[in-house]
Amino acid sequence: MRNSMQPDAVAANAAQRDAGKRNSARICMLNYNAWGVIADLDGKNVHIGGEEVQHALMSRYLARSGHQVTSLVGDFGQQAVEQVGGVTVRKTFALDAGVPGLRFFAPRLTATWAGLKAAAADVYYVSCAGASVGIVAAFCQRHGRRLVFRIASDADCAPDTLMLTNARDRALYHYGLRRADAILAQTDKQAALLLKNYGLHAEVAGMFSDLPETVLAPAERATDLLWLANMRSMKRPEWFIDMVRALPELACEMAGGANPAELDLYARTEEGSRALPNLRFHGQVKFGTTRSLFARARIFVNTSSFEGFPNTYLQAWANGVPVVATFDPDGIIARLGLGVAVSDVAGAVAAARALLADPAGLAACSARCRAYAITRLAPETVSAPYLSALLA
Repeated sequence: MRNSMQPDAVAANAAQRDAGKRNSARICMLNYNAWGVIADLDGKNVHIGGEEVQHALMSRYLARSGHQVTSLVGDFGQQAVEQVGGVTVRKTFALDAGVPGLRFFAPRLTATWAGLKAAAADVYYVSCAGASVGIVAAFCQRHGRRLVFRIASDADCAPDTLMLTNARDRALYHYGLRRADAILAQTDKQAALLLKNYGLHAEVAGMFSDLPETVLAPAERATDLLWLANMRSMKRPEWFIDMVRALPELACEMAGGANPAELDLYARTEEGSRALPNLRFHGQVKFGTTRSLFARARIFVNTSSFEGFPNTYLQAWANGVPVVATFDPDGIIARLGLGVAVSDVAGAVAAARALLADPAGLAACSARCRAYAITRLAPETVSAPYLSALLA
């Protein structure tokens, strides 16, 4: 049949179809622990960390934007394939399955490779240093697909600071890092460290976060200090226990799950909390529950020795909550007045007291935090460098 359309119209339609192909992609994202956030679970076998939160928020945003998104996660008893928030979620393997010494190959490598293949994506995304970066890179090399990697911590940016004790995992990470088609960093510091230590370029990309429509004024909130993180040595939860002990007049809350490798730290923290009548210890909570914790807090406290860019800061600022922290990424807290950067417990205690003793100053700081979140955490703004890397 003869095409009745004019040549210009045919060309315009073809260009539109080509633009649609460029602007929509099949994207596969890998994070073995993300099911806990995606399904809003809690429990001792569920890990809810910053990268899991980012994975869930980003995958949902990409799906809402018209992309075909597959999320590869571990096996926590869910169906083999589930649809959640427009995202196809495929399970790979149970994280404790297999024989020690052999489990890397089966089921971990075999199940991950099968999941990557089933996703049939144009581009694959993984964050956080680990063997998975090398596995995905090898798959992409084999099948002619693109790999986008995002740094998750300052520790990812130098061989001497990698939190990978297994030589095989370190080698696979370095293999994948050098073969990524695009690398994203959370901060300027991370980008500089990556260039210095690996000679690789990274674009700085912000973080996704929920943004409540309205928030309470600080004077209307019931919790003076909130601490929330996974209980690992680098997070120094015992520092917050010391803070609460020094501030018996304040109402404090603490939440976070145990790290399987540091169960004794969790036990010590929980035990220490029992001796403090002004501290409510929640332990592991669902991601959905963290929204209410931030909504009723006046100040968020971070006691980490190092981080990447904590999701908890974003949650705090989105709720108008100033941050008192021992880690200040790119100096943003001090530079923009989003709380107080400190170096030790004594400094954190003094900062918390000063903020709470000045209701007008606390309200002004809260307003700065909320304004920052509204202007900088909008998903359209945050997503720009990710889309640039994924759709290149």
